[in-house]
Amino acid sequence: MDIPWYGYIAIIGVIGWAAMVIIGARGYGRSKDGNAKSTEVMEQNIATNKAVLAKLDTIETRLAVVEKTLTDIQ
Repeated sequence: MDIPWYGYIAIIGVIGWAAMVIIGARGYGRSKDGNAKSTEVMEQNIATNKAVLAKLDTIETRLAVVEKTLTDIQ
């Protein structure tokens, strides 16, 4: 059985495709653990963002008082 040269390209392509599917499936299994960790990180980011927003609100009220005082002086 004599396979032409372009037949080897097809065979190599099929083997490469199968390897990528196997590697991708293994990576998908690992990414599920990564999703749990990313959820924790997102929750921490949300808590941090809420703290920053609260701080910005206090700064905004202080600036409003300063602005009112400056307006009253003029």
